[in-house]
Formats: sequence, C-alpha cells, structure tokens
Amino acid sequence: MLTNQLASRYAQALYQLATERQELDAVEQQLVMVEQTMAESAELTTLLYHPQLPVEAKKDTIIKVFGTDISEHVRNFLLLLIDKRRETALSAIVKEYRVLANEDRNITEAEVTTAMPLAPAEQQALTDKLSGLTGKKVILKTSIDQRIIGGVIVKIGDKLIDGSITRQLKTLEAALLKTEVTRIGVTY
Repeated sequence: MLTNQLASRYAQALYQLATERQELDAVEQQLVMVEQTMAESAELTTLLYHPQLPVEAKKDTIIKVFGTDISEHVRNFLLLLIDKRRETALSAIVKEYRVLANEDRNITEAEVTTAMPLAPAEQQALTDKLSGLTGKKVILKTSIDQRIIGGVIVKIGDKLIDGSITRQLKTLEAALLKTEVTRIGVTY
C-alpha cells in the first residue's frame, strides 16, 4: 500500500514536469528504456537495489549506464529516487506514470486473458467493443491461461469482466448444489 502511494506521488510529480515541458511521450519512452535495461541486467538491478551500496556509487552507475540516452529531467529524477532510497519503487512509478500519461491521451489498457491466442480479427473486435464501453482508445495486454478453458477475462482499471468457461461452470455448480440442498430439505 505504501509503495503504491509513494509511486503515485513520484509519478504525479514527474508527469506534471513532463506535461509542462511537453515531453510526455519522451519521458515515458525513457522510463520504459530504463526499466527494460534493469530487467535485462540482473547485475545492474542488484547493484542499484543493494541497501549497503553507497548512494554516490549508485548515482555514478546511473550516469555511466544511461549517459545521454535519457534527458536531464529523467536522470535527475532517477538520482532523486536514489537520494531518497526509493529506487526499488521504480517499476511501480513507471506503471503509475504510464497510467497518468494514458489518461492524458484518452487511452486505457485492458488486461485480457484467454485460453487460446486471439486471432487479429477477434482482437480488433474486442478492442472496438471495449472502446465503445469505455469511450477511450483501448490497448489490449493479452495473456494465455488454459485453466479458464474458454471465453475471456477482461480487466480494465478496477473493473473485471469474467466471461470464462471456468467461472460459468462454478456458477452452474453453485446453482446445482443450492438446488440439491433445497430439494432434500436441508437449509442453512
């Protein structure tokens, strides 16, 4: 909970700076690049997240690794995170920043889970339907989970639409059990 609140504050501050300087997209791209670089380099992540490594060593590493690949604003932001010992919140901050930037662009992300990959036509139809429901441009983040058997699960923000076969079977099972309990005269 604290990490989310913290990430939200830092993301909001960076978002405000980026919008003032009209660098919303550039800042997002740079943050994503930093996050990807860290994800690809276990050594870099270990070094930056190590609690006993001096702050100056971490800051020097940021400057050497990212150099001119990031703007002065993003570099200063990363150095501030290190100064405040908040570098471990970077992924959460990037996620929150992306949400704020997408709100500004009237875009929302939908996490879509299916049992099998969706065909391009199915993805487009789902995107169009969700765009109509939300009034925003929808970007699908798809994942495969064969445990849902069939159907689709969509999560947009804090809303969940569960049209999976697994959920439908559970609902049917509960209804049948309730009917059976009622039929034999047992009540709770």
